[in-house]
Amino acid sequence: MSFLHPEFLFWMIPFVGVLFYFWFTQKRDNEYHFTPEALQKLRVSESNLDITGRNSLFLSASLLIIIALAQPVVQQEKIVEAPPSVTIVLDISTHSIIEFEAMKTNAMHLVDEFEGAIELLAFDSKVYRISPASKDRKTLKELIQNLSPHVMNTEISDEKNVYAVCEASCIIVENKMPDKHIIETLRKPNEHWIYFQLFYFPLGLAMILIAIALSSMSKRQSVSMALVFMIFMGESDIRAGVMDFRLLKQANDAYLHGEYDQSARLFGEYQRLHDSPQIRYNCANAYFKAGHYARARYWYERVVTDDPKLIEWVKINLAKLPIENSEELQKVVKKSERMVNKETKKVQEVIQIKNATPLFVY
Repeated sequence: MSFLHPEFLFWMIPFVGVLFYFWFTQKRDNEYHFTPEALQKLRVSESNLDITGRNSLFLSASLLIIIALAQPVVQQEKIVEAPPSVTIVLDISTHSIIEFEAMKTNAMHLVDEFEGAIELLAFDSKVYRISPASKDRKTLKELIQNLSPHVMNTEISDEKNVYAVCEASCIIVENKMPDKHIIETLRKPNEHWIYFQLFYFPLGLAMILIAIALSSMSKRQSVSMALVFMIFMGESDIRAGVMDFRLLKQANDAYLHGEYDQSARLFGEYQRLHDSPQIRYNCANAYFKAGHYARARYWYERVVTDDPKLIEWVKINLAKLPIENSEELQKVVKKSERMVNKETKKVQEVIQIKNATPLFVY
């Protein structure tokens, strides 16, 4: 057994221990005026737990809840996935012809180094997409080979724009081959475990202990009145929570009917009430369809989830988002279009794909 979040144990247990230390050692007002022997003679025997017993139950329940928050799991199965897609980035800032040809040769060698899909980008002061992710090694090499030296228009080389566009699995090619260690790191497959969750066992036991501790308390009118007061004070919030499903339905209907601006607004309102990775993804999809690509990218990048299906959809849509510098990319494509065969043109047409993956259905 292991814990996915052991930091809860390290940070919360000491504070809980200090809290219950003062809770156990505190004295009631009558203990300052009478000796323990006198209080024992005056105390009427009860069938309920005493305060020490109840505090012990609350302490045990608190520790069990902390253990549940740490997410105890048992490893079941190891999953090995294929290496992720790799982005090869060419520096097309002003170089000598020899350095430019050497960079193209190195990029073509790198195409053969990876087994998965490969995306081609170029950059100087801006970023340009040469090809989307593809496993067609022949076409990728032809695209690199047909790059003309005329694409070198500026001496500015800004790598920050590259990392803002592509993911961590990118490799920048210059007139020298990248380090072998970097290549081996990118070629490693993704490995992760499927876990059997155990948190509901300590959580369920903690709820039972709390129920026992509360049931052992003496019945007083003040407790029931406080409960009634909380119910009436929280009535408006309860009604709002019950009716929130209508807002979600309206957002989904607006998306299905092509009213993407309206759908994005409604998903945004629902996200402020019930934030989740799925709602952020749907909000990003609506902005994507409405043509607000900057807002769509903002919400796609904030979808933090463990759901592999949702992660894959986010990656697909981020890859389909137009790069801001598409006009410059079109200039490069027009200059090299005469030298590209019909098969290469089909690959370039994939760049224009704008259809997003479907909404996440609850």
